[in-house]
Amino acid sequence: MEEKNTANTIAAQEDYARQLAGLSARIPTMTEAQLQRNAEKIEELRRRVQALPDDLYEVYAQEVHALGGEPEPQTPPPPPARSKKQREYDDSEYDDEDDEDVEYDSRGRKKKPRRHHGCLIVFLILLLIPTIAAGYAYFWLKAEVAGSRGEVIEQTVSIRSGAVLSEIGDQLEKAGIVQSGMVFRLYVRSLEDVADTLQYGTFEMTSDMSYDEIIHVLQEANVYRQTVRVTFPEGRTVIQYAQIMEEAGLCSAEQFLAVANYGDFSQFDFWSKRGNAPNVFMRAEGYLFPDTYEFFVGDDVTNMVAKLYGEFDNKITDEMYERMEELDMSLSELITLASLVQEEAGNEYSTQVSAVFHNRLAQGMNLGSNVAWNKEKADDNNYIYDWMAGPYGFGDWNAIPEAMREAYDTYDHDGLPAGPVSNPGMLAIEAALWPEEDCDYLYFQTDTLGEYHFARTNAEHERITADLEAQGIRP
Repeated sequence: MEEKNTANTIAAQEDYARQLAGLSARIPTMTEAQLQRNAEKIEELRRRVQALPDDLYEVYAQEVHALGGEPEPQTPPPPPARSKKQREYDDSEYDDEDDEDVEYDSRGRKKKPRRHHGCLIVFLILLLIPTIAAGYAYFWLKAEVAGSRGEVIEQTVSIRSGAVLSEIGDQLEKAGIVQSGMVFRLYVRSLEDVADTLQYGTFEMTSDMSYDEIIHVLQEANVYRQTVRVTFPEGRTVIQYAQIMEEAGLCSAEQFLAVANYGDFSQFDFWSKRGNAPNVFMRAEGYLFPDTYEFFVGDDVTNMVAKLYGEFDNKITDEMYERMEELDMSLSELITLASLVQEEAGNEYSTQVSAVFHNRLAQGMNLGSNVAWNKEKADDNNYIYDWMAGPYGFGDWNAIPEAMREAYDTYDHDGLPAGPVSNPGMLAIEAALWPEEDCDYLYFQTDTLGEYHFARTNAEHERITADLEAQGIRP
């Protein structure tokens, strides 16, 4: 047994020397960009070559010569000048031309070619193991990367939207697909521009997949899944969003509301900036950005909601956050104001309507907007009556908690309502941030023709109201 272990150790060490030779032979074919990108790895390679004992260095040198290259000297001279042809050589990192036959797995999916396992395994060893031991580490890594992990299991792995590479590796390890999430992460990072191509969603995998096959599944599996295109118009409420999703057959309205209001989406920057004001009716209200989205049929509801939250997070720029600080407004205050602007205007009058609200806030006045007031009146676009008292709210006007009803009533108290009353679009958000300058109006109203009428004083506002009444165009 001891002789067998010794033989295995010698074989592993010689194999290691040949792997170093393979890397050395590839260095002259690299472009300048590849040389710069891999400078640290190349330097580490040279140090490893210099550390080889004489017998292994001889194995290394013979292998390099067999590959048509020049071995690294054990006392390296300054790097030679590169020829123009070498500088212009353009190839992916350590890759040969892709002329391999296409292979398919047991499910009929195209396999990603198994390439450069050897050199990547060596780099993983260099990163993970300061001193190469007998041969166990090499053989374990080789088996791990190739997919030889013992008993085969099949698992469904769910990757959430926005998951970072370390989280993906942990998920695969937890599911038993790989034995080490850290090794998988290092492998992916050693491949140029691959980490950003991994998708979120639900994937069927087996523990005998190679790392390349796992990457291929995470890159390509969703391409062939059925999708549904859904449009969320500006100014709709989260309850309306939930109904749209249910009508599209993607999930029930109850599921959407539960995840949107109570799920954890702390991967997004805006999440911690929403505040935690009391008496908020729907915590998701205002932050589900209105747009058109593609959803995978059968996908996890969390992934669906994350798409909308992610788009909102992308839309709110650093400049906008800086502007909020200038206005001494929190994110929740901004979106609440923007939702009022959206419901009252959402058009070319948005900046003027925003200026009226800003002026009234500055003077400590109530906002007096019919889109949120304590009035039991149908067909009035009243958030309290239409949504709080509806079937997905409290089901009855009298069942709405009094404190919540008062917190949303823009006539009953001064300042903004407790939370947004819809999901505003970018026009309304920008208008809330940058209202019309030099606008001193404190009142506005619309007529049945869609025109806006602004006033500076209550007396002027009353005169306009009487005039519209006389013309028969007051709403």
